[in-house]
Amino acid sequence: MTVFRGRDTYYWKRHIFNRLKPYDFNENNDKKEKSFDVLIIFDPNLFLEAEAEGIKVIFNELLHLDPEKESIFSVEGKPFFAISRGAFKKLKLNLKEDEKLITKLRINRNIRNIVLNQGFRVLDLSKDRIAVENAVITYQAAVLINKGVIIEDLGHFFIEGMISIGEETRISSGVVIKGDSKIGRNVHIYPHVYIENSMVGDNCTLLPGCIVRDSILEESVQIGPYTHLRKGALVKKGAQMGNFVEMKKSVLGEGSMSMHLTYIGDADIGKNVNIGAGTITCNYDGVRKNKTIIEEGVFIGSGTELVAPVVVKKNSYVAAGSTITEEVPEESLAVARQKQRNLPGWVTRKKGKKVCKP
Repeated sequence: MTVFRGRDTYYWKRHIFNRLKPYDFNENNDKKEKSFDVLIIFDPNLFLEAEAEGIKVIFNELLHLDPEKESIFSVEGKPFFAISRGAFKKLKLNLKEDEKLITKLRINRNIRNIVLNQGFRVLDLSKDRIAVENAVITYQAAVLINKGVIIEDLGHFFIEGMISIGEETRISSGVVIKGDSKIGRNVHIYPHVYIENSMVGDNCTLLPGCIVRDSILEESVQIGPYTHLRKGALVKKGAQMGNFVEMKKSVLGEGSMSMHLTYIGDADIGKNVNIGAGTITCNYDGVRKNKTIIEEGVFIGSGTELVAPVVVKKNSYVAAGSTITEEVPEESLAVARQKQRNLPGWVTRKKGKKVCKP
């Protein structure tokens, strides 16, 4: 079971609390004891000491909660607790309406006694969505900070799930990290980067405005600003991608570079390749996607169109402005463009013509 895959409380209610009615603060006092199945409680004082693993235990057990029996689910030292309706009634718990606090709670379980001497805020999943999200994000950020992650702007940082982020990684303002993602050590993520279902290796740099979805960055990779990696992109060790480069279902080999205004789709690019500005892999013929293969050591000049399926053999050069439709042999120069023609006096003759008014 994936817990906190998303912070959206509607997700939790649908997948975790689908058969449990949360406490409703708006109902009349005489109906309160019968108006809910479970109370969700968190203790902000435990954030800095808590560990992520405990949350999974709590919510796995909640799936088997019987509202009528006396039961509380928690893990010692963790910030989240759940109390059944039966426990609420038997312990004669009282809620302060204005503060929504349980001031003292002592539960005797088979394994241990849990004494909660501090005030605990009750979060109603239906009414306190923002409070729940703030609680979770605070907890997640605290866990990361304690592990050596630097979060520059806690007020503008969004993380979905207990994502692994290595120590000495620096996260700037406006960063979003979602889904099944993993960030390595000593990574620098600049402002307004979006990462979803992706892996980022050690010592990587993600400059401002990058979007990384369903992709893998090996170690010591640099991308951005405004690089877009989408489904199936693999950027190998030491490779670089720059301004307004988009890559999909492709491999950029070790030490290769694509720095400006490029689309790479359904391509396999070897190591130490240079992709010039404005290069396009023309992978779609209107019916199917076709593959481009660029072997190691190739130099692709600016403004090149590679019409797939096509292969560019290793250590070859493609002249700027070429449209490549056939295989380029190893260590050769491919030039595929019309010969330039200059027409003397053409502009003078054009300007000398009278323009007919409509």
